[in-house]
Amino acid sequence: EQMLEERAQQIEALQKSLTEAENKAQKYEQEWSALYDRNKELLGEKHQLFQDYETLRLQKGGFGFKAMMISGCTGFLVALVLCFVYLKLKPKNPHVVAFRQFEREHLFDYELAISQGRFHDVERSMQQNMDRPEYRPIANEIEFAKNLVEAARNRCK
Repeated sequence: EQMLEERAQQIEALQKSLTEAENKAQKYEQEWSALYDRNKELLGEKHQLFQDYETLRLQKGGFGFKAMMISGCTGFLVALVLCFVYLKLKPKNPHVVAFRQFEREHLFDYELAISQGRFHDVERSMQQNMDRPEYRPIANEIEFAKNLVEAARNRCK
């Protein structure tokens, strides 16, 4: 009898465990079903978004062509700016630079002094400028101008 009671208790415990397992299985099946349905919905949304994107892309004429046009125009403008910068910043011939500087600094004063008859002042200034290092590239031109001033002085006497 005691054995029967123990067996009955074991059977009852097993039935209780079986009921709990069935409940858990049903719960997991419901969760899986809900997840499966949600996955299906998300895939549908993804497909719809992709179709909407394609439709919009085709309606707008394609992003690739516009990007290519913008890239080409931007490249052209950058090239123009770089050419301008190069032309402004490229190294200049030292002879031309020195002559422009000499002209800017002294030409008006020399013309004024010559018109006033101060030939010796002009010759002295030219001699001093020939010795300056920044005017070394145009020393021959300064010498020529000095000879012209000297000839003009001799002619005016």
